[in-house]
Amino acid sequence: MFAIVYVSLVINVIVAGFWGIVLGFFPRVHFRDWPYGVDTPGSRILSSLYLTIAFLSLYALMEPKQLYSVCLFLFGFQIIYKSLSAITTRDFRNPVVLSNLLIVIIHFISLGCLLKHRPV
Repeated sequence: MFAIVYVSLVINVIVAGFWGIVLGFFPRVHFRDWPYGVDTPGSRILSSLYLTIAFLSLYALMEPKQLYSVCLFLFGFQIIYKSLSAITTRDFRNPVVLSNLLIVIIHFISLGCLLKHRPV
């Protein structure tokens, strides 16, 4: 029943962790330019957001007692921010926007599962 929650967390660790590292620490890697643009302070700030998501997801995976509270906040936050990114960019061809919307669907299902089976 909670498998989807773990899938969401692993996706966060892999996707947000990867892009957080690339955007923040390897700004001259050219494959990042098409989806994110050239290196700017804004992309490095986005890197810190991505790394925070990855760290919180890793923490939830390693601390099962904190899973519910961390995921409730984290998935809700990501659903809002990733949905807003699609609205504000209005670029539905951008792979970041498309992957954000796919992740929104997965996190929405995970959040529903968490709320349905919330601890007493």
